[in-house]
Amino acid sequence: MQFPKSKAVGLCLLLFFCPFVFSQETQLNPLVVSASLNEQHLSEALTSVTVIDRQQIEQSQSASLADLLQGEPGFEFGRNGGLGSTTSFFLRGQNSINLAIYIDGVRAPVDQLGALQITDMPLAQIEKIEILRGNASALYGNSAVGGVIQIFTRQGSGKPMAYGSLSLGGYGLREISTGYGGAVDDFKFNFQAGNTTSKGFSAINTSQKTLANPDSDAYMSNYFSMNLEKTIADTALGFRTNHRYSDYEYDYASATSTSDTHNQTKTSDMYVVYLHRAISSDWKSKLDVSSSKITFEDFLNGSRNTTDYGFGLNEGRQKSMRWFNTYAVNDLTLLNFGADYSEDELIFTGTSTNLDSYAMKRFARGYFVGVNRSLDRWSLQANLRHDIMDIANTDASSVLTSIAPTATSGLLGVGYAITAEWKLSTSISNGFSAPTAYDMSQNIKLSSERFLSKELGVNYLNGNQLFRMVLFDMTTQNSIDYDDNNIPSNLITSQNKGLETTGQTLWDSYRIRASLVVQNPTNLTYDEALARRAKRYASLDVSRAIEQYDIGAKIYASSERKDSHYNSNELAGYALLSIYASKQIDKDWTARVKLENALDKDYQLAYGYNTPGRTVTATLVYQPH
Repeated sequence: MQFPKSKAVGLCLLLFFCPFVFSQETQLNPLVVSASLNEQHLSEALTSVTVIDRQQIEQSQSASLADLLQGEPGFEFGRNGGLGSTTSFFLRGQNSINLAIYIDGVRAPVDQLGALQITDMPLAQIEKIEILRGNASALYGNSAVGGVIQIFTRQGSGKPMAYGSLSLGGYGLREISTGYGGAVDDFKFNFQAGNTTSKGFSAINTSQKTLANPDSDAYMSNYFSMNLEKTIADTALGFRTNHRYSDYEYDYASATSTSDTHNQTKTSDMYVVYLHRAISSDWKSKLDVSSSKITFEDFLNGSRNTTDYGFGLNEGRQKSMRWFNTYAVNDLTLLNFGADYSEDELIFTGTSTNLDSYAMKRFARGYFVGVNRSLDRWSLQANLRHDIMDIANTDASSVLTSIAPTATSGLLGVGYAITAEWKLSTSISNGFSAPTAYDMSQNIKLSSERFLSKELGVNYLNGNQLFRMVLFDMTTQNSIDYDDNNIPSNLITSQNKGLETTGQTLWDSYRIRASLVVQNPTNLTYDEALARRAKRYASLDVSRAIEQYDIGAKIYASSERKDSHYNSNELAGYALLSIYASKQIDKDWTARVKLENALDKDYQLAYGYNTPGRTVTATLVYQPH
């Protein structure tokens, strides 16, 4: 399917010129922290941010984090099948390893390939998501060049009470979540547990990859979380823990038999202790200490896989500490400063004769400072960060290799309020992405990827309406890719420039949210499009409340994409229609239903891999008020 430029321009003009009349209940200007590390209203952010709140999460009835984010400006993803399968996130057209995910202020771990390990986080645990698009190395350090996804989990507040939900859907989906949380005097708490199962569908299209097993690939996940916080005078002391276990089946394109079964289990545990203290009325300080562990086991026909490319046994441990401060110099100037430290260890065991086992360690230290200044109609943001890393690998022969990359990243942003409603903003920043532990083990001569980003934006907000348009340009030098001998090298120069548009309105009782991205993610070295990133994609979400019912529809469309630098396959453009409805049964109970992929479109996010067809999901939510 083609996504004509005329339609893209038409949608952009519709966003710009349609009557903007918002209801007061629409939360258009929430507080955010991702854009500057300081709490500010969304309209004050000089960089591009989107917020997804709990109400939007429930309304979406999305099956996964990737499905929830689809349609947000700047976000694309690739996936090798259904729930639990390998999923790649792309922000602002950057590689999937070049973004950072934070959970309640703690950076989520990655594996030896730099791959994100949090893409299957249960949505029932999430209270709010902030998506910061564009280079943020000056705030968050290594690999945060495509942007940052900040996830805030559900916390206890108000009168203690139970809550929960039950969902049933296509492909045998069953999801149950229950929790209990609230506050008693100066003590807040929240406990939550849940389970998701799905019979799934065949991950691989066997007409394209004929050696794969054509059976359905099931998924199962359990989780438990606990948040505790005690406030004493001006100090909050807290503890968080999160446990998840998942088991998902997948198809292997080069299986020795079409009856082979493959599955992978993943266990993740995270523990966080934090101390937040108001040292004075102007100075607030936070200290977070965390420890996490992720274990993968890969199985072939019920036994640990030691023959295919599979993981075998892969264990990852991360310890981190972050000290963060905000200091109000005066009413117009806010300073932030701090430091963070992380220690990652990755142990890989038993997949092939030349990689029987190896261990990798990565140490990272970062020091940062930033200032936000307001003066009449002008606003200024400046951030500076210095990172020091040490990446070491010990192979099966106990041979140690290491590199110690360092980088200094900066961001300068300026905003000007033309009127009380219209605001211009611009920023320039540089950033870096260090070689992954695995890439370094293959080539010790690798250097860090380097990024230069420029943005120019216009924002309109009158209290009841929102529109934002951003021109962006990011260039990558020393990008790491594999050469003809399958060795990682600093081969590539790439660039992505484009236009990002988003808007929300209430028009004649219809709530409308829309976004449009027109970009050109290009590998300049080979003069070709970057893999699995579209030149045009857009979304339109329209809903309306009718008495106790809420009815809506969402359209997402994407143009064609190149599948990989290593093949000539092209992924066709596609458009998806979803229809949803809900009914408020009483003040505590809500019933929801969603028809996903209503036209039963056949499309691919990665060549050779299937995607869900038409499905219906029904959800019953219990949330006392």
